[in-house]
Amino acid sequence: MRFGPASGTSSRPFWLLALIIGSGTLGMHVLAPVLPLIGADFEVDPGRAQLVVSAYMFALAAGQLAHGPLSDRFGRRPVLLAGLSVYVVSGMLCVLAPTFGTLLMARVLQALGGCAGLVIGRSIVQDTSKGGEAASLIGALNAVLLVSPAVAPVLGLWLGESLGWRFVPLILVAFGSIALLGALFLISETGTARAEPARESIAAYWRLLKSGPFMARVFAGSLTTTTMFGILASSPFIVTGTLGRPLSDAGGFYAVLVAGILAGSLAATRLARRIPTDRLILLAASTGLAGSLLLAASHAWGLTATLFVASGFLYTFMSGLMAPLALTRTVAMVPERRGAATGFFGFSQIFAGAVAVTLSGLASDVVVSTAAVMLVCSGVGLATLLVLRVRPSPG
Repeated sequence: MRFGPASGTSSRPFWLLALIIGSGTLGMHVLAPVLPLIGADFEVDPGRAQLVVSAYMFALAAGQLAHGPLSDRFGRRPVLLAGLSVYVVSGMLCVLAPTFGTLLMARVLQALGGCAGLVIGRSIVQDTSKGGEAASLIGALNAVLLVSPAVAPVLGLWLGESLGWRFVPLILVAFGSIALLGALFLISETGTARAEPARESIAAYWRLLKSGPFMARVFAGSLTTTTMFGILASSPFIVTGTLGRPLSDAGGFYAVLVAGILAGSLAATRLARRIPTDRLILLAASTGLAGSLLLAASHAWGLTATLFVASGFLYTFMSGLMAPLALTRTVAMVPERRGAATGFFGFSQIFAGAVAVTLSGLASDVVVSTAAVMLVCSGVGLATLLVLRVRPSPG
């Protein structure tokens, strides 16, 4: 599957776009299962060892705020190549890290480099496709990228146990090197560099953030996409605690929830070209709200495995369907600042996901807190979208 630029001759292979966009998120998942090995190697407690993942996530979110505007000003290609280069070099520093502090520093740099691919890869799609076509392609990319959270931990654990944890970041170096070489030879410039002073770029970014319709789209999109991490994170506790199943069953339930995201992403690739985007967005958000209400009602009646799977699937289906639609619709509002818009949207998504995970585990009854998070996020997201529908924004 290939798609060409609006101008220029280079093709953009689907596999390369998936690798570029997925490089940042792969680094988030693959090291998680070998944290005990890292802690033992550097003689640090589990809390400090988890910084290897949490510090990476925060840097992955924050870095998107910079890469978007930079790619608008200097062009997509130079910022992408620079980011992937940092990703590869810092990955080697992770492999060779003599101390835990060095490893943490390298992980932060790795995230800052990897999120360039996350932002700019999606910006390239927006540059070269429009409307339903862009949403369809991003949906297809999201469907492929869902393999990452499923496969990466298994790969990381196997490498860590077989060869040692340092071979795990070495795999990231290998993938990053392929993405870098592919970008160097197969990706041409799709944006338009602006010879403007830094002050003007900052002012333009500030105007973007002060735009009520834009921020409303970002807000609604974040609430209805990455907040599904809340139910994903709490599902093992619901399966073992509320449903009384063994921990070995948690993987099967988790797989069904991930399948909901995959189904939503695949639905987006088929429906985005046939149904108006705003109508499809409202349908997606309504589906998620239905799942939230089902989980809350089921808990009151007596939660069963079937009801939990059904409610969770509806919510994660919303996330998979909503992700490409919300991004495409939001970025279309500011075509002259696609990079900045994409970067801020990505930051907001990761932030919303992190908050959802935290809040889903606050109550003594995890079903109550998870259902509450789902209801608030899907309900407020849908309400915001309905207001935007009544008062349509340009773009």
